[in-house]
Amino acid sequence: MHKQLLTSAAALALSAGVAFAADLPTHKAPPPPPTPAPYSWTGFYIGGELGYGWGEESDTLSALTGYPLDHFGVSGLKGGIKGGYNQQFNNNFVLGVEADLEASGISGKKGTTFQNEGTGVSSLSMHNTWQGSLRARFGLAFDRLLVYGTGGLAIADDRESPYIYDPGNPPYPFIVTGAETKTLYGWTIGAGAEYAIDPHWSLSAELRYADFGKVHYTAINNVPQVGTYSAGFDETLAQLGLAYHF
Repeated sequence: MHKQLLTSAAALALSAGVAFAADLPTHKAPPPPPTPAPYSWTGFYIGGELGYGWGEESDTLSALTGYPLDHFGVSGLKGGIKGGYNQQFNNNFVLGVEADLEASGISGKKGTTFQNEGTGVSSLSMHNTWQGSLRARFGLAFDRLLVYGTGGLAIADDRESPYIYDPGNPPYPFIVTGAETKTLYGWTIGAGAEYAIDPHWSLSAELRYADFGKVHYTAINNVPQVGTYSAGFDETLAQLGLAYHF
C-alpha cells in the first residue's frame, strides 16, 4: 500500500514538473522582419519646379543699323509644372520621358548713349515670359536615388525691343523701333538626381543648358524703311523639383 502511494506521488510530481516546464518562457529569438521590397521608379508622375536661368542674347541688329547691340547677358527666375513616365528595368536602368511648361522672368538689356549733334540713345532689350521642353530621361537607380541624364526639344518666346534715337542723322531725328515677340525652337541637354522620400513623393535637383536658336525680327525706322535682323538666346538653368508618383 505504501509502495503504491509513493509511486502515485512520484508520478504526480513528475507530471507537475513537466507542466511547469512547459509554462516557462522560451529564449528563442523572434523571426527577422521581412526585407522591404526595393523601390521602383516605374510609373507616371506630376509635379512642380523652380529655378534660376542665366545666359546670353545674341543678334545681328548692328549689321542693319550700325549701332553695336549684338550681345548681352540675360537672367531671371523660372517656375512651372512638369510630368512624365519612368520605366525601370531589371538591371536598374531607368528610361523615361518628361515634359515641362514654365513661366519665366529671364530678361536683359544693352544700351549706349552717344553724341551726334546732340545726345543719342541706342538700346535693345529682350524678355522671355514662358518656356517648355519635351525630353527623354535615362539613368541608373540606386534604390531610392535616381541619377539621370536628359535631353530633347526646347521652346520659348522672345520679345525683342530695339530703340535707337540719333539726332544727327537725316531725316532729323533718326529713330528705329519695332518691338516684336516670336517663338523660338531649339534643344536642351542636362543631368540631375532625384530622391524618393516616401513611396509617392520625390525631390530632384537638375542642371540644364538650352539653346533656343534664332529667328528673324523686323526693325522699322522713320524714313520709313523696314529691315530684318535675327535674334535669340541661350541659357543655363539650375532648378529644384517636387513630384508626386502614382
